[in-house]
Amino acid sequence: MTGISVSRPESRTLAVPLVAASLFLVTASANLEVPMYRVYAAAAGFGVGLTAIVFAAYVAGLLPVLILLGGISDRIGRKPTMLIGLTCAVCATMLMIVAPSVGTLFLARLFQGVGVGLSVGTGTAFLAELFGSTQGATRAASLAAVTTSVGFGSGALLTSITLATVPTTPPVSYVITAVLAVSCLVGMIALRVRGMARGGALLRLPYFPRAMWGYGFAIAVAWAVTGLVIAVLPGELARYNLAAWSGPTLFLVNGTGAAMQPFVRRLAPAVALRVGFVLLPLGYVLLVLGAWSGVLAFVLTGAMLAGAACYGFTYLGGLAAVSVAGGNERARAVSGYFLCAYLGLGVPSIIVGFLADRVGVVVALIGFGIVLCVADLALAVRLWVGVAALPVGTTEATASTR
Repeated sequence: MTGISVSRPESRTLAVPLVAASLFLVTASANLEVPMYRVYAAAAGFGVGLTAIVFAAYVAGLLPVLILLGGISDRIGRKPTMLIGLTCAVCATMLMIVAPSVGTLFLARLFQGVGVGLSVGTGTAFLAELFGSTQGATRAASLAAVTTSVGFGSGALLTSITLATVPTTPPVSYVITAVLAVSCLVGMIALRVRGMARGGALLRLPYFPRAMWGYGFAIAVAWAVTGLVIAVLPGELARYNLAAWSGPTLFLVNGTGAAMQPFVRRLAPAVALRVGFVLLPLGYVLLVLGAWSGVLAFVLTGAMLAGAACYGFTYLGGLAAVSVAGGNERARAVSGYFLCAYLGLGVPSIIVGFLADRVGVVVALIGFGIVLCVADLALAVRLWVGVAALPVGTTEATASTR
C-alpha cells in the first residue's frame, strides 16, 4: 500500500509541523556538542586527531544506514522509522547529560549518525505524502532541505549561546533539546497519521553511474570543509579566546547554505556548480586566515562563503546532475551521492586532525587548503564539458528528491 492513513482531518495539519520539527531536532542534536569538543578532549588528554575520530563516529553510524537500510521506511512505514530516528537522537543527548565525557561522546555520535540516517530521507518522503498534491515532492524537499540545513547549525549555536549566558556542565542546551525531542517523540506516537508500509526491498545499494564520479568527488571536497569547521577549527579559535564563536561559525556555514538554496534552485546545474567552484576555496582561505590571525571577521565571512558552496551551489548543482545521470536508478544514484558527501565530511577531518598533532593546526589546514584548491581546479576543468551537457533548466525539479 502507498500513501498515508489519516484518522482525523486535523491530524494532517498537525503532522506536517511535527515531522518538520522532528527533522530539525534530530539534525540539531547531531552538532549540539560541537562547542564542547575541546573541553571533553582536554579532559581525556586527546589531541586533534583523536578528537576528529570521535567526530567521525557520526559518519560511522550514518553510512551503514544509508547504504544498507535505504528501503526501511517503505517496509515498516514512515512513522515507525521516524520514531526510531528520534529515539536515537534522544538517547544521544541523554547520554551526554548523564555522563559527559569524550568516550560517551563517541557513543552519542554513533546514535546521532543512525538517527540522521533514518530520519532525513524518511521525513522527506513522509512530508511528500502528507502534502499529497502533484507538487508535494518539491514542497517536501524544499521544507526538508531548509529544516535540516538550519538544524545542523542550530544545535551548536544554541550550545554557544547557553554557555555564554548560563555556563553550566552539561550545557543547558542539552536539556532544552532533550525535552523538545521527547515532546516530539510523544507527539509522533500520539499522532493519528501513520506512513503505511509499501513493501519493496529493504536493502538498496547505491548506484554510481560513470558520469557521477566527478560530482561525487566535488561534494566530498565541499563537505570536507564543513567537517574541518566542526572537528578542527574550534580548537584553533580557542587560542584567541574565540571558542564561543565555534557554534555561530557552524551555524553560518549551514544557515548561509540554506538561505542560498531558493536562489540556487533557479539556476542551471552547470552554473550552480561553477559558482561553487569559485566560492569554496575563497571561503576556506578566509577561514584559515581568520584561524591563523584571530580575526573574527575573516572567520565569519569565510564561513558564509564556504556555506554557500557546501550546502548551496555545489550541493544542489551536483545533486541535480547526479539525478539526471542516474536515469531510472535516480534514487540509488542520489544515495551514492550522499555516500560520497559523508565520506568527505568524515575522512579528511581525521587525516588533518592527526597531521595537526604533528605539524600544528595552521600548517595542517594550509596543507589541506592546497589540496583543496588543486582538486577544485581539476574538478572545474574536468566537469566543464560534463556540466555543459546538463539540462539548461533549473535545479529544482531534478534536485527535489533529496
